[in-house]
Amino acid sequence: MAKKFGKFLMVTAALGAVAAGAYYYLQGKDDFVDDDFDDDDDFDNFDEDLDDDEAAKDSDRNYVDLDLEKAEDFKEGLSAAKAEVTDKVVGAAKEVTDKVVDTAKEAADTVKKVADKAEVKVEEFFDDDDNDGSMDAM
Repeated sequence: MAKKFGKFLMVTAALGAVAAGAYYYLQGKDDFVDDDFDDDDDFDNFDEDLDDDEAAKDSDRNYVDLDLEKAEDFKEGLSAAKAEVTDKVVGAAKEVTDKVVDTAKEAADTVKKVADKAEVKVEEFFDDDDNDGSMDAM
């Protein structure tokens, strides 16, 4: 009986939600539709003579004369700046590389010293075990 009542409640809730959605849609439907949609004024804006506009735009157009000497000077200045920046970047890269190599050598030396100390300690540890005499009794 409880299953049937639960199903009845679920169906009632679903139908209520559908009914409420339909009601709100129908109430707000007029807000979504634009009243000026049926007017042909919107489409007339695209039918105007575009040839007249192009002729007017062409006559109002101003041209700028190109100064090729300035362009060449700019190109030379740009090449010089590029070479200068390249030299600085290469120099900085060499400095960084040298520092990294030096640091790596120092780290390798430190690791080698620590490994040597650890090896000595391990040898001492095992030598101490051999000298206890516990193994000699067997």
